[in-house]
Amino acid sequence: MLGALLTLLRPSPAEMGRVAGRELGTCTVGLIGMNTTARKLTRLLQALGSRVVGYDPTLHASDPQWTRWGVQPLGLRELFESAEAVCVQLNYYSRYRGLLGERALPHAKQGQVLVSVSPAAMFDDDVLAQVLDSGRLAAAWLDNVGPGVIESGQPLYGAPGLLVTPRLSAYTREARVRSAWGVARRVDEVLRTLPPVARPGIRRRPLGPGAAAGVSGASTPAAKIRPAATAGLAASPASR
Repeated sequence: MLGALLTLLRPSPAEMGRVAGRELGTCTVGLIGMNTTARKLTRLLQALGSRVVGYDPTLHASDPQWTRWGVQPLGLRELFESAEAVCVQLNYYSRYRGLLGERALPHAKQGQVLVSVSPAAMFDDDVLAQVLDSGRLAAAWLDNVGPGVIESGQPLYGAPGLLVTPRLSAYTREARVRSAWGVARRVDEVLRTLPPVARPGIRRRPLGPGAAAGVSGASTPAAKIRPAATAGLAASPASR
């Protein structure tokens, strides 16, 4: 998201010697949704010198977490009125459909840029197209757009300053490795705490080659079970 912000704020000048773009460190950045992604982004923005304001429908303005994060809580309209850049990473639920519409987008600060990794359903397409056409919103980057969302004849088709990508932010080798290991760890945690349903009288013990053979009642000697088959779940990529 930080890279997307820098791209939108500093477009390449059309002519050599022409001054263009803005420095992110001088901007007020509004965050919509204070999840883990937003909190990590907050630290990066603050390191650059940006002032960070935020809106989250699940957090009250008096919640002490705002102070701990160093983020000023604002209402949705106030956030759009005060920020030069807005990042949307709010976890999507059906009640948030069209949340970013008439009550927010028309109040965008002139020349504002917007980056969103939330589903496109979070936006009112007609209103977003209007603020892009008017130039009030200088650019918008939507990084969670599925097939059929923007086609010929639809409001956002051909809107100036609009960039769309099919959720590219998580398509890296590192992200896929983290996801795979996260699933493996959760499966391992479940297996380690699962009661022996077939023989409930057996004392619960850590999952391992010997325990696996004992719980299942199989006659296969523990020595024949490959250690890597069970140890691999608990290991981490760094330990290999």
